Amino acid sequence: MPSIIRNHDYPGYATLGDVFNISAAVSFSAANATIVATSGQIGESADYSPFNPSGADNEQFAGGHAQQFEFALKNIEKSLAAAQPKLSSRELWEGVVNITSFHVGTVPQVDQLAIAEVAKRYLGKNKPAWAAIGVASLFPPKCLVEVQVQAVYRQE
Repeated sequence: MPSIIRNHDYPGYATLGDVFNISAAVSFSAANATIVATSGQIGESADYSPFNPSGADNEQFAGGHAQQFEFALKNIEKSLAAAQPKLSSRELWEGVVNITSFHVGTVPQVDQLAIAEVAKRYLGKNKPAWAAIGVASLFPPKCLVEVQVQAVYRQE
C-alpha cells in the first residue's frame, strides 16, 4: 500500500527531524481516504485497573518515560488495528500523520533520545508531525506519558 502522505520540512529542521524521526508538517488528500484519530493512550501495557483514581497512592506505572512511551505506542497500534484490521503493523504506522505526546515533568535528554529510538522502531521511514508537550501531571496520576495520533489510510 503506497503512502498518500507527503512529508515537508523547512531549512534547518532536518537535524531535529532526523533525531526524532519527524517532519515539520505532513499533508495528504482526504479524497478516498479514511482518517483515524486515537484517544490518548497511556503507558501501562495491559491493565488500566490497578490505580487509585485519586492518585493518593503516588505509585507510578512501571518503567520510565521511554518504557511508558513504548507501552503507549503498543496501545496506539491496537487502536489503529481496531479501526483498520486488514492492515499490517508497518502499514498502520505508515499512515500516522500526527502525534501528540504528553510527558510529566522535565524529561532528560537521555530519555528524550530513548523515546526517539522507540519512535523510529515503530514509525520506520514515516516522519509524522509531532508535538511533545511537558505537563505537570496526567490522568491517571500514575502515568508519565500519554500519546494520541491521527492517521490516514487509502480507501480500497
